[in-house]
Amino acid sequence: MRMKKKIYLNSMVTKILAVVTFGLLCGILMVTVIIISISKSVFVDTYGESQKKVFFRIENELNSYHEDLMKLFNQVNSSWNLKLYLQQENSNPQQAFKIAYSADQDMKKAIPSSMDDISVMAVSKSGGSYLDREERIITPVNEIMESEEAKYAMENPETAHYVLKDSGYTSTTRDVPVLMAVKALRSPGSVTPYGVAYVTLKEKDFKEYYDYFTSDYAEFYLADEAGIVISSSDKESLGEKVPDKNPHTSITLEKELPYYKCTAYGIIDSKKALEDLYNVPMIVAICVTVMAVTGIIIFYFVSQTAKPLSEMVDKMSNAGETKYDEHINLTGSKEIEELSRTYNAMLDEMNRYIEELMTSQKEKRKAEISALQMQINPHYIYNTLASIKWLIFQGNVERSTKTIDAFISLLRNTISNTDEYIPIDKEIENLKNYVLINNTRYGDKIQVEYFVTFGCEEYRIPKMILQPFVENAFFHAFPYGAEGSIKILVRTLGGRLQIQIIDNGIGIPDEQLSELHEKNGKAQHYSGIGIKNVDDRLKLLYGSAYGIRVESREHEGTTVTISVPADK
Repeated sequence: MRMKKKIYLNSMVTKILAVVTFGLLCGILMVTVIIISISKSVFVDTYGESQKKVFFRIENELNSYHEDLMKLFNQVNSSWNLKLYLQQENSNPQQAFKIAYSADQDMKKAIPSSMDDISVMAVSKSGGSYLDREERIITPVNEIMESEEAKYAMENPETAHYVLKDSGYTSTTRDVPVLMAVKALRSPGSVTPYGVAYVTLKEKDFKEYYDYFTSDYAEFYLADEAGIVISSSDKESLGEKVPDKNPHTSITLEKELPYYKCTAYGIIDSKKALEDLYNVPMIVAICVTVMAVTGIIIFYFVSQTAKPLSEMVDKMSNAGETKYDEHINLTGSKEIEELSRTYNAMLDEMNRYIEELMTSQKEKRKAEISALQMQINPHYIYNTLASIKWLIFQGNVERSTKTIDAFISLLRNTISNTDEYIPIDKEIENLKNYVLINNTRYGDKIQVEYFVTFGCEEYRIPKMILQPFVENAFFHAFPYGAEGSIKILVRTLGGRLQIQIIDNGIGIPDEQLSELHEKNGKAQHYSGIGIKNVDDRLKLLYGSAYGIRVESREHEGTTVTISVPADK
């Protein structure tokens, strides 16, 4: 075993394959290292710096947005018409319409055209409310005034407060996250707020201010004073703390936004960005080139070396079709020639063993069949001679002569004829001779009928497999001189030859029926020769799928079914 393993490891094919594999791996590794090195340099020197500039540009835009909001809040605060609209009481319809129209005009002038994606809402402590869009406020005013952001604005009227909520107070923002800027409303010269103004922007619309910074490997986060994310390109982080990133695989940009009382974070996944910067086509092209050049150099040598081995594999794959009787004669490397010689020697040894085994099995089978016949023949001859003896004792010369002629015919067809197989019609003739002998001795109380399907006469069966069952039916199915009948049916069924011996005798009790299938088993109905002997004979000749089946009911009769191949 060690020697064979050593030869295999030192073979030329193995060495070539090892060199090729090692060369290809080295080439791929070299190209990968070069590409990664170039990508890192480009990313650190170029991409990282450009993203920083983009990040600081976002700061300027957010500050500009805040300045625009403060201007808007100042104009909302200075609108006397809006205050009258929010606090009007007992106004007649004409006056109320005029106030509402004037307040709406003031709001249109206050809101710049560049901020058309926002909505302005104002509520007062007296329960009044205003909304600049054609939608409705779905939250009661008193609940809005009791909210945390409204209370904070009323307590800090000088500043604007930004807050992220899961849903807004209007019909179009009820199910979407919103970013609200909240500031108290005070009349000019007054120190006491009379209400609260809300500038609402859907969180998805607020992303437009930083969307150009984000990508598959760059995320933007806007967090409040508590570090809670109020807007981000990463939806899963909303309402959560800013996620910690690995400093070895990412770059974190941070900038405080004092107007918002928030901090902006830009987190760049340098590892993922580096992977995206790989020039995959170039890597593939280099790898393919290396593999192609290496393959061309060694292809001819490997093919010439491995060709005999492939031929040997093909012949070994087809060995079953040639019954392992075709030698392989190959030339090539030392290993191939040695393998070819060893394989041929193995075939010769295997064929010799198979031939010896088949010869041994044939001899064993013949011996077993002969032993079974030796058990059947003496028993058959003994009973036949006993019947003739009884006829002579009675002094019936004519019937004795017919019986002796029948017996001679039986001996000629059974003992003198050494053929193991005989046609159905010959076996039926033997049965008729046997029945004649028995009817001569015991009378004609038992009638035997033969039904052979047309075309079955020439089928061949083992000699003397029917007589033992007819004999036992004669002597044990009809005790005390009872009358009855025995039917012999021969037909083909499902590609098999089926022979049935059916009697209407006393039948077999269940406990005795099970004894028939025991080795050399005997029962009252089948004494003298066991059914197992005949069944074993059939299985030796044809296989376990064939044999004998006995079915019987007490006082109703017995049916013996013999199944053999339908061979002529």
